[in-house]
Amino acid sequence: MSTRRYSVAAPHPGAAQSLVSAGRRHSRFVALTKRLLPALAVGLLLLVVAWPRVESMRQALRLSIIPHLDLSGASDLQMVQARYTGVDRENRPFVVTAAVARQKPNLDDLVTLEHPKGDLTTTGGSRIELSADTGFYQPQSQLLDLFGNVALHQDKGNEFHSASAHVDMAAGTAEGDDPITGQGPFGSIVAQGFRFLDRGATDIFTGHATLEIVRREQRAP
Repeated sequence: MSTRRYSVAAPHPGAAQSLVSAGRRHSRFVALTKRLLPALAVGLLLLVVAWPRVESMRQALRLSIIPHLDLSGASDLQMVQARYTGVDRENRPFVVTAAVARQKPNLDDLVTLEHPKGDLTTTGGSRIELSADTGFYQPQSQLLDLFGNVALHQDKGNEFHSASAHVDMAAGTAEGDDPITGQGPFGSIVAQGFRFLDRGATDIFTGHATLEIVRREQRAP
């Protein structure tokens, strides 16, 4: 009877060491995971609780950095210290200025004005100045409409006040149907309307008018 012999090879020393190292790494990973998972869960819970406050702080910071924009007038063309120059039909210069001028893109010949002023120079070199709170100006037709505290000053000493006036800068005329008051070296006048022609060379007062004339000897020297 023959006897079979079996031999078992001993494990390689390097392979055994690798198995031991892998086991240790797995143990460390399991231990680290057991510590990290509870910490991560607590962190997520704190983030959920604190997120509304973080979002409100972020929104407040954004609003403090970005200036508020009024988009209602974003489509308007705006110019500060606006100035329009031209000459009338007799080649006499005039200037229209305003603190602020606004123009709608679809209205090329209509400009709204804040604190407008109109300056005209006569052939003889005299100046006439008009001013108001607000107004409209049409650069192409050279028409100026004034509203609110309208004042007309002539450098010869006359001063007139009304609520509105329509000025044709090209023709050098101004007119209005609101009551007007005026004073100057001639005296004072109150009327229901007015027509100023040829840049103030001819003044016509319409409606019921009251004129008080100052005698020449009473005028200031």
